[in-house]
Amino acid sequence: LNLIDTPGHIDFSYEVSRALTAVEGAILLVDATQGVQAQTLTTLRSAREQGLVIIPAVSKIDSPLANVEDTKTQVAKLLGISEDTILMCSGRTGDGVEELIKAVIERVPPPKQSDAKDAQALVFDFQYSDHQGVIVFLRMFAGSVKKGDALEFSASGRRFAALEVGTF
Repeated sequence: LNLIDTPGHIDFSYEVSRALTAVEGAILLVDATQGVQAQTLTTLRSAREQGLVIIPAVSKIDSPLANVEDTKTQVAKLLGISEDTILMCSGRTGDGVEELIKAVIERVPPPKQSDAKDAQALVFDFQYSDHQGVIVFLRMFAGSVKKGDALEFSASGRRFAALEVGTF
């Protein structure tokens, strides 16, 4: 499984939108101590626009500050689903985590492949290393890339060679 954790804060909407274009499903994880918030709505809208499978879950169910029932009701109304279909979990205790991972495996479809003959990929993140230079994280939609291949960013037209290739 390749899982991307997106930032919850609204200031990271660009990062969230990039991550959502690289996946087929999203866990809508709502904190039971805070309930549905503005960034929840923004991320949900983006996930729906991408046509992603949405897996609703309420987290921090073990917290003394948790308002689990109200949060479940909020999520159910937001998604138009039964409260029974919302998963409950706690990262601290591990309760419900196995069920959440099973739901991802069962509900999220495998990546779709393009029929294009040329390599097609989406850059969803990058980092800079003093030793390696720019490291690009991408999702392949068609074709393949190997060490030494000549590549081009379609948006900028910049060309470069793949010095190293790996997978997560």
